[in-house]
Order: sequence, then structure tokens, then C-alpha cells
Amino acid sequence: MKFKEDGIGVSELLELIPEDLLDHLAEETNVDHQAKKLYGRNVFNLLLYGLLDGERVGLRTLQDFYNSRHFKALFRLPGVKSVKYNSISARLARMNVDFFEKAYQSIYEQCSQLYDDNTLSSQYKITRVDSTMVCEAANKLEQGINVGRKKDGKKQIKYTISLTNMFPSSVEIFLQQKYISESYTIPEVISKLIDKSQDNVFVFDRGVISREAFCNLDQNAFSFVTRLSNKSRYVYLEDVSQPDVRVVRNLTIKKDIRVYLYRTGVNVVEYPFRLLITQNEKGKEFWFLTNRFDLSCEEIINIYKHRWDIEVFFRFLKQELNFRHFISVNENGIRILLYMTLILSMLILIYKKINGFGYKTAKRRFALEFRDIITDMIVLHCGGDPSTVFR
Repeated sequence: MKFKEDGIGVSELLELIPEDLLDHLAEETNVDHQAKKLYGRNVFNLLLYGLLDGERVGLRTLQDFYNSRHFKALFRLPGVKSVKYNSISARLARMNVDFFEKAYQSIYEQCSQLYDDNTLSSQYKITRVDSTMVCEAANKLEQGINVGRKKDGKKQIKYTISLTNMFPSSVEIFLQQKYISESYTIPEVISKLIDKSQDNVFVFDRGVISREAFCNLDQNAFSFVTRLSNKSRYVYLEDVSQPDVRVVRNLTIKKDIRVYLYRTGVNVVEYPFRLLITQNEKGKEFWFLTNRFDLSCEEIINIYKHRWDIEVFFRFLKQELNFRHFISVNENGIRILLYMTLILSMLILIYKKINGFGYKTAKRRFALEFRDIITDMIVLHCGGDPSTVFR
């Protein structure tokens, strides 16, 4: 499959999810063990259809989708008996999440191979890593994280996602209280990256403050660029380069040095890192920390500037793909919905990029074209010709 230079259609994107793939994964993961109606492949298609079509999809909405003629026509399910929303809820809580995780990984690998959008350099990829929180009433969530001092009866779930170039390349859900710190979550997600063969440069914000986390990333050959508090203490070792009042975007480079960082008090972590100290036009300092000594100052700053892309991606998930709303409050169901949301996001991101749309337009037109495909299938099945409708 090759992308057309003049655009791409939904039917071509759906080829990234061949029926053989879902059948193979169903057999490999045994997801259909003791299932009578809601087989893994059917639930996969139901969630893909529901997440795309529903503004605020819920279990009753999924029930209506599954029982509709459109859904049965699109996924060729003649004679399939109707289901109730509580059956869908119970199935999401128990079915093997490996089926959806492996589908997500397979589709990611296809997307990244077919459309690899290197942002800055052909020598490396940029992987942004960040977290977002979604809250729900405490009596609904089985587990969750309490944030702040408020006792408002709400718990939050933490999603930490890595975005390699254009696509989400690893993801994890955190429910335990200790994972409120990014020093735990971000390194864990980096270690689970799908595409381990590529030279990725990971970029994340100041939430990671653990000096041990920085050392572990370097020891495991993970390149990174991050921000550091300008109140952090360090031991100067040597200059990496001699900046002659160089300006990158709106930042003036003041120092480019090799340092040891303090952990606490008088304890120094004797592990060398590179510290880039810059200043904007208002005199505010921005400190960048990295373990890459071969990159130029300009590359380090430009890599960090691309961290904002993941904030835009989170906004897209929440505003356009219903990510701020829980369909299932069981951990197993939450993981399934997360993988399905990321699969749909990859299809829409390709559709958006190649066709030159914005996020809202891409999602709306993707959904409209998806409905047209269903209509055409129904017309053809009834012996008609869809192309004659507007002649």
C-alpha cells in the first residue's frame, strides 16, 4: 500500500487493519475463549465505530451501534443477535487486553513504516513523552490517584504516552498513588517503546527531577533532552563548547558545560551530563539538560521546542476522541479503550496530514466518509449503484 500524493481515503486507511490480522491475534491471545457473541474482532470493530461516530459515547450508545443495521452491514454480521449494554460492560472487564495491545503495536509499526515524518533530522527521531490526568467520581473508579489536598470524592487516572514523530509509540496507565511523580512514570514508558531499533531522542518536561532517573536513562542508552530548574545546583567540570553570544530563536546561549548534579544537601551524583544555560529577551533563564554531547546547541533547543507537539496531541484526544470520558471504569476496560483510541488517532492523524486538514476537519470528514462507505455497501448489497444517486 502506498499513500496517494493527492490525498488518502478512509477505505485505504482501513486496509491497515486487515481481517487476517484480527483473526490471527484472536487465535494467538485466545481472546474469544467462552465468548458467545462479543468476539474480539466484533468488539474491536464496535469500539472503532463507536469512538468515531459518538460525540460522548457510552455503553448504551455502543449497544445501539452494535444492534444497528449500519454496523452489521459494515462488518458483515448477518443474523447476529442483539446485545445489552451490561453485556458489553462485562465483556470489557474480562476479555484479554493483549489482543488490543498487539493490534495497536502492529498498526503502529505499519503506520510508522508507511509514513515516517522525521521532524528535524534523518539521523534521529524525536519522541516526546508526557502525562495527562483524567478524573472520575471515586465511587465509579475501582482504583485511582488522589491529587492535591482536595477531598472532593474524585480519583484520577494517569496516562503517560510517548509520541514518536507523528504517532503514539508507547503508552501506560498508572493507578497507584506513587505514580503521581513523573520521575517514575516517564522512564517506565520510555523503556516500553515499541520501536527500539531507531535512534530516538526523548524529550520531556521538568516533571522528571530524580537524578537516578537521568542516570538510568543514560545507562540504558536512551538519549534525552529535558528542562532543568534554574535553581538546581551543579558542579562545573568543563566547557562543551564556547558560545559566542549565539542566538537560537528567542534564546541567547550563555553556557554550554559538562556538569555533575547535586541530589540533596551536599550529595553530588558523580555522573556527567550536559547543561545548556540560555536566556530570553526578558532576562529569564532556561536550563536544558541532556546526555547527548554530539548535538549542537541549536539542535538541543530545537528538539525541546517540539515537546509542545504532545500537548497538542493530548488536546486532540480529549476534544475530538472523547478521551476525557470513561466508557468503562474497570482497569481492564480502560486499557482496552485506551488502545482503541490510539489506533483511531493514528488513522485520523494520517488522514489529517496527507489531506492537509486541521484536527476537527479531519475527524469530521473521516466520520462522514466512513458513513458513506457503509451507505455504498448497503446500496450495492441491495443491487443498486451508489454513483447514480446524484446524476
